[in-house]
Amino acid sequence: MKLTYYGNAMMLLKGKNTSVLCDPWVTFDRVSKSGLYTFPELKLSREDVEAIKPDFLYITHTHEDHFDPDTLCLFPKDQPILVSWYPANNFTEKNIKALGFTDVRVADKEKGLALNGPDHCWIEPNGIYEDVDSLGVFNIDGFQVLNANDNPYDDDQVKSLRERFGQLDLACVPFSFQGPYPGFYENLSDEERASEARKKTIRNYDQLLSYLKTLDPKLFFPFAAGAVYGGKKALMFSAYGVGTADESIDFVSRSHTTSQPVLISQSGTYDLAAGKTLTPYQPVSYEDELEYLTDISARPGPFDQGQLFNIQPSEWLDLTDALRRARAKQKVWQDRKKIVSDSVFYIDCGQDWLYRLCLGDLEVTTVKEKDISDETYEIFRMPYSLLIGLLTKHYNYSNVKTQHMTFYRTPNVFNQDLHILMSFLQL
Repeated sequence: MKLTYYGNAMMLLKGKNTSVLCDPWVTFDRVSKSGLYTFPELKLSREDVEAIKPDFLYITHTHEDHFDPDTLCLFPKDQPILVSWYPANNFTEKNIKALGFTDVRVADKEKGLALNGPDHCWIEPNGIYEDVDSLGVFNIDGFQVLNANDNPYDDDQVKSLRERFGQLDLACVPFSFQGPYPGFYENLSDEERASEARKKTIRNYDQLLSYLKTLDPKLFFPFAAGAVYGGKKALMFSAYGVGTADESIDFVSRSHTTSQPVLISQSGTYDLAAGKTLTPYQPVSYEDELEYLTDISARPGPFDQGQLFNIQPSEWLDLTDALRRARAKQKVWQDRKKIVSDSVFYIDCGQDWLYRLCLGDLEVTTVKEKDISDETYEIFRMPYSLLIGLLTKHYNYSNVKTQHMTFYRTPNVFNQDLHILMSFLQL
């Protein structure tokens, strides 16, 4: 079996009988509708992607660097697509079918899914974010390979993987995780942001180390985190807290030496049977990609003047009533998830006031920022047009928060329940 890595979480597992392309995503010609761009720049053409012709696609989840309609449209509508089962709503299955694909195969919770010949796979939701992320173990040509893509480490789940599958031949595990913190939090000074970015990098490497200590795979491939944001955020890469695959290997090797690392460049291939990389590894730095990043930093986003989803200020309305209805819908999901909270949050969409909401009630009021009296709260700043898109389900919070929003919170403490529920603030 051979693994060809393209970038971010896009990779091809190819054996004698089965080929599986995972999370195809390319921002062709430096154009992105989502505001996310591949990093480093992935210079594949549409014809290059069409020529892959995999037997199966595996879509791990619906974040836009994994589920990209512009890339998926290059595949025939009867392309077999593998997805996880989920305990509640299977958003991945629904979104793929909404694109017109007719052969979407949901993994059985116990039996997994048959591939071609004797090959097989087992796919399941992440133990922490069970509504969104998934991971898969693929048995192809007798090799067992884990694709953990964006999955944060969950001790119970990873221990279960070890018990069920024994020692994996190759674990493809994340060395970093993208997100808005600390780069896009306005309550941090430049010095604090740099310090928090480094702390985040180390926390991410610790998660990689946890995967390796529990799984003890023969080989591991640190991957994912291959995205950059458009607009001025493209030039703030040092604040992402992402780190590098090379450094992650140095970090984990200090306390874990039994699993051997594999490094693969964009469009490079590793041959598991031969035990070697078929193409030389070439690290790519931020400085190497500066022309690319400078170019995309100057490109307009979908909510900018004259673009795809822009509403002129002269057409802006008071959204208090709409947000009150959306908060009632959010409360339904809050109750389903058994989240009890009185967290206060504000939405700033560029009007003369902010909207105040609270997870402890259904009220929505307006207030000027200078008049905020709450001691603990978070502000979500976004274009007015984006708020309309979120309320009408044209966009999902988890897909747009990092590239199109900024934040302010006091105290500087992450409120996971609040951020989960922001995906359900919809009409």
